[in-house]
Parts: sequence; C-alpha cells; structure tokens
Amino acid sequence: MTLVARITFVILVGATFAAFFVAQRLKSEPPVITVRAITQFFSPNGDGSKDVSNLSISTKVEDVATVDVVDIDGDRVRRLREAVPMAPYRPLRLVWDGKDDDGAVVPDGRYRLRVALRDEGRSAVLQKTMNVDTKAPTPQVCLGDPCQKRDPRLQNIVSQGDRAIDIYIRGRSRSETTLRILRTDLAGEPKLVRTLHRKGRYARKRWDGLDEAGKPLPPGTYIVQARVRDAAGNIGVSPSEFEPGAVSGRPGLTVRGISAEPPVRPVTAGGRTEVFVDARGAEFRWRVRRVGERRIVKRGTATDPKLVFRAPDSHSGVYLLELRAGRWSTTVPFLVQAKERAKVLVVMPTLTWIGRDRVDDRPFDGLPNTLLTGDKVRWPRMFAGDHGLPAGFAEDIAPVLVFLDRRKLRYDLTSDIDLDLTRNPRASDREGVILAGSMTWVTTALGRRLRDYVEDGGKLAVFGSDTLRRGVRLRVVNTDDSGTLERPTQPAAADPFGTRVARERRTSGPVTLSEYSDASASYGLMEGALDLPDFTRLEEATSIGKGKLLSGVGQPLTPEEEAAAAESGKPARELRPALSAVQLGKGTVIRVGLPEWPSKLDDPNVAQVTRNIYDILRGVQPRIRSEGR
Repeated sequence: MTLVARITFVILVGATFAAFFVAQRLKSEPPVITVRAITQFFSPNGDGSKDVSNLSISTKVEDVATVDVVDIDGDRVRRLREAVPMAPYRPLRLVWDGKDDDGAVVPDGRYRLRVALRDEGRSAVLQKTMNVDTKAPTPQVCLGDPCQKRDPRLQNIVSQGDRAIDIYIRGRSRSETTLRILRTDLAGEPKLVRTLHRKGRYARKRWDGLDEAGKPLPPGTYIVQARVRDAAGNIGVSPSEFEPGAVSGRPGLTVRGISAEPPVRPVTAGGRTEVFVDARGAEFRWRVRRVGERRIVKRGTATDPKLVFRAPDSHSGVYLLELRAGRWSTTVPFLVQAKERAKVLVVMPTLTWIGRDRVDDRPFDGLPNTLLTGDKVRWPRMFAGDHGLPAGFAEDIAPVLVFLDRRKLRYDLTSDIDLDLTRNPRASDREGVILAGSMTWVTTALGRRLRDYVEDGGKLAVFGSDTLRRGVRLRVVNTDDSGTLERPTQPAAADPFGTRVARERRTSGPVTLSEYSDASASYGLMEGALDLPDFTRLEEATSIGKGKLLSGVGQPLTPEEEAAAAESGKPARELRPALSAVQLGKGTVIRVGLPEWPSKLDDPNVAQVTRNIYDILRGVQPRIRSEGR
C-alpha cells in the first residue's frame, strides 16, 4: 500500500469514528424540537368535523425553521412554513388541511412533520404521526348475539312484553354510539320511535323495548340504525339506506302479539288442517267460521304453536280462523275444498296476498319483504295484513264469495299457488273458472295454462283490477310445501289473453254503463239488466288482441260529447269496454274492469249480471232473476 493510500485510509477511519461519536452525542442530548400539540386523526372531507390537523411545535434555541409534511417514506407532500424565525420555547402554531402543495387532498395514511433548522444546520422528522382518514366507519347491528357469532341466538321477533332486547354493534369506535329505532311497515318514510345512546367502548346495549314515551312498541316491523363517529371525525350510519339488499347484519325487529301462518293450498272438507300460530308462548283461543256467517263451527284453546284441527265438512268455501291471546287478536283465511265436484272453480290470489304482505323475512334486515319492492318473498309466511286478513280480501273477495254462498251457487275452491303446482286447470275437466280479486302477479307457466284453457274451450271470468300483468317466479323447496317468490316484473303491455288495459279512469261523478249497440245482446251478459248505474272507477280495455268481442259494456257518449264532436269535427271519445266478454279460440274471457263491483253486489242490476256470468261459466243460458227487485 502506498503512503497516500495509507493516509487516506486513516482519514476515513477517523471520520467514521468521529461521525459515530457525534451521532451518539446527538442522540443522548435532549431533543431541540418539541411537539406541543398535534391532531393525530383527522378527515379533510369538508364536513366541518376534524377537517384539519392543528399543530404546535417549539425549539429550545433561537433559530430559523422550515416545516414540511412528509409521508411515511419521508417524501415531502406539503410545505407549511418556510424560513420562519423561532424564539426559544415559544410555540409555532400551524394548521394542515390535509392537502398537498398542488391543493389536492392527500391519500389516506400516516404523515409526519419534518423541521429543518438553518442555524443548527440539521433537520429532524418528528416521530408523532398524523393519520389522514376520510373513510367512514361501517358499523353493523345485530340483535340477540354478536354479528360474528356462528349459530347466533336470534332475538329479531319479540313480544310486546320483552324488556331485555340485546343490541350488538360491530365496528364501533371510542366515541358515543347513537341508536335509532324506526318503524318501517307503515306507509311513507320510516318513523322514529326511540333514540338510544351507548358509550363507544361497549359492544352491547340492552334495550327495554319501550318508545320515547315509555310505552311498549305496538306490533309491527322495526329497524335499529347505528350512528358511529370514528377518531378522525367520520360518521358512519348503518343501514344508511332502507333498500332491499342494502342492509347488513340483523338489525330487524318484529314486535308480535299473535300471528298465524295458514296453508296456502286448499284442504279437503273434513280433512286435517295445520296452522302455525305464534302467540309468543302464550295460551290462545281459536274459533272457525265461514266467510259471511256468524255461526262458529269449531273452537278451542291451545298453547302449542302447531294448531291442528279438522276442516269443516261442508261445501267449498273460505273459512276464517279467529285467534286471540290476551288483548291481541288476528284473523286469517284458509281454503276448504268440498268432496263433491262443482262445475265452476274459484281461484284465490294467494301469490298476491303473500307478495303484498309487509312481513320481514330472514335474515331480518328490518325491511318488510314484498314483491312491490322487487324483493324475494318466502312462502308460506305469517299473515300481517289488516289484523291478519290479506289486503283487499274483505273489500274485493269476501263480497263475491258471500254472494255465491247465499244464492247456493256451488263452486270448487283453490289457490293460484296450487294451480301452478298441480298444472291445472284443463278445459276438459273445468267448464268455468273465476279469478277472484286482484291477481297482481302470475307465473309465466300459469299464465300460459290459463290462455291454453280458454283457447281449448274453457270459460274464464276475471274479477279484480290490475290483474295478470306482472310476472313472478315461484321457486319450490321441501316437496311443494314451501319456497320463495322471486324476480317480480313490471306490468306488461297485455295480459296472457292479449288484452291491453288502460290505467284506471276516475270519473268526475257517478256514470251509468250500458251495452254497446253493436255488441251481441243475444250473448246474455246483460240479460235482465238495462244498465249499470253509479260507477266512478273504470279499467277500460284499449285492445282485445286476437279475440272477438261478444259483449261490451262501458260509458256511452253523452249528448254534450256528441254535440262537441260534431261541432269540432274531431272524433268523439273512443268507446272502451270496462265489462266485456271476448271469444278467444274455442273459449271465452269475461273481464270485470270495475273495482267497485264487489261493493255494489246489492244493486239488482249488478247482482243480475253477476248471476249471468256464473251461468255462462257453467254452460247455462242466462235468464232474468228477481235480484232484490
């Protein structure tokens, strides 16, 4: 090794040792820069809560400082102050708004301060971090047991007397959690009934089941909404929107007095009938009567949720099971099919009953599952409805059944679910079919079979508005005893028979309907009835497709309308049938597009036409009868 190389080596070794000792001295000395205050968590999202990090630093010596914000890798993202004089122990207050030198909000993550002291000739990255967090927390609410627990104890269905409802919050923070109890099964927006507060460090809140006034919640469907604020000031609300499929966890609560789940398919007269009754463990009384009659045909007392009894051994009809437990009561319908066969089959719209009923199914998200919202619906299910009765049953269906029963007009009885599962009806074994009430949804297969039934020679009458225009998929599990209704569709332009129906038209006052002059009076639809008075709601057919109009009844032109058309030279209002009989193939479809029809069955003309429809369905020529005249 040359002399120069030896000298260079000695100098380098000496410099290394000197640097080492200087570094050790600096490390052992008290820090020159002190962080007096720093906002460790903040969210620069402009919501007014913790939008900036407030900083305060000081030095032990007088110097000129430059302060930067650096990321976790030490790269500068923002210069806060440059060449600012600092007096010893006098704080320098700074504010960082979470933006970089270009004015853009920095990505979420950890950041530090780097302070360069000009006179000291050095810079230091302070160890305390600032956490930029703009992501709102996503809490979950579960009732009964924690959300993450397998096979949890469900507490989503309670009685009005339950006083220990456990609410678990997942994803909480150290801040206070606010819980809002809202009722969701009423018309309009969810209604707030109670607000609860819980310290953030606790996962469970035990609620006494009372509203703000200290009263027990009435039976209905509720949802528990959690509001959580994290350390950075972000607010997370769950559920944030009340839409099917958008709710996580198990925040739903159903308060129940007494409810029942009747069979959705007919039971044979005198046969075994099973109804699941949920009285929340209480003893209940039950009794059975036929629709339209006061006479009780069966009664009893039970505590077993599985109520079993023999169906009335009589003519086909709808019976009502009336239940009472304490001050709670409910009434549900069930179908009984006689042992003797009748010529006319009446079909109950159980698909629509179930699809419209506002019941919260599993996994209990607190939102009623209905086909109207496009949700998936389980069947069978508890009937909530109007104290158990399906929507429209008392107004649209019961009057028609009572009309038939009191005139001893015999019929067989089934449901649309049963028709779908049994591949009926067939024109070869049914002369006539009545679709009672609004059959809003129909499966594609059943709609096709109804059309085939008519084209093959069957006669079908449709009572009810907004019928057979929406589709739904019937999914079956467990050997035809249960399943789901899925994928409801929007209304189609035409029903399965090709008829196009306009939106319901409401007249300014009662109008009288009459048969069109060009329709065939010999068909017999209006036999014994000159007109139909005092109707205000009309569902008129705009097209009958490939069918042939046999009889059409609608609102005739008034003299004023005829005069106005003649004076203006414009066509008069098009005559459209609200009540019609249309030949399709070898059979006939009778459509009653008058929603007020069931409420007017006491009118002699309406009663006469209803008898005419029944006669046509069973293959008998209509004749004049004394209906209340």
